[in-house]
Amino acid sequence: MNTCEKQLFFYHVKELRKRVVRSIISIIICTLYCFNKKKIIFENILFYPAKSNFISYQFFYKIGLFFNPKINILPNNICIQNIQLFGQFHIYLLISLIGGIILSFPFICYELWKFIKPGLSKKERQNIKKFFFIFLSLFIIGLLFGYFILSPFAIQFADNFFISELPKNIFDLNDYVSIIIESTLLMGIVFLFPIIPFFLKKINIIKSGLLKKYRKHAFLILFIIASAITTGDIITTIIVFIPFYLLFEISLLIIN
Repeated sequence: MNTCEKQLFFYHVKELRKRVVRSIISIIICTLYCFNKKKIIFENILFYPAKSNFISYQFFYKIGLFFNPKINILPNNICIQNIQLFGQFHIYLLISLIGGIILSFPFICYELWKFIKPGLSKKERQNIKKFFFIFLSLFIIGLLFGYFILSPFAIQFADNFFISELPKNIFDLNDYVSIIIESTLLMGIVFLFPIIPFFLKKINIIKSGLLKKYRKHAFLILFIIASAITTGDIITTIIVFIPFYLLFEISLLIIN
């Protein structure tokens, strides 16, 4: 490695370090902001699906009234308990950190873009912008689906399932928080599925005809996956399976 190459290398290392430090600082600032917004984060976001006035419950309740005015599918508030000494404090720290990462994510993406931008051509910059827009759009749609559809249905299934009249369903705080976060993030990741066939086609690993040929097999596999990641309730499974299959069909359109 000659002198010019060494200088260029250390310049990139210095530039990367600057971007990383800025990103970490943004996470810290956003985390501190979340510390001061405890009521909004917990009452209006995290514990909102545990309340009977959750927007998804109200929506399906109104649909039910439209078809049958006598029907009542509005659930009761979920009972949540904390059994650990510092359980609520640990959840407070964890959720604040997650919230800080989420809020700082746009700035982190901006810092990453500023780092790689000088080494890209004009066409490459345009392609990355389009890819990032599609990536972010699919991820956000998946998060919304997980939070407003999958999470509440999973919670209500767990709350209304009984093996006997004796045990009462009182959920542990950690379990409740885990199901909300995991369901939401899982759907965000799952909704990125159409990107995979797109890249596989770009590197000539798959062709559109291959996916069409095994459409029936994909139908069965996706249904099995939907059953595996849900509580086993057939309604919840179907609700998750529908966007899965729609994403598969979107993938076929993308690689045509």
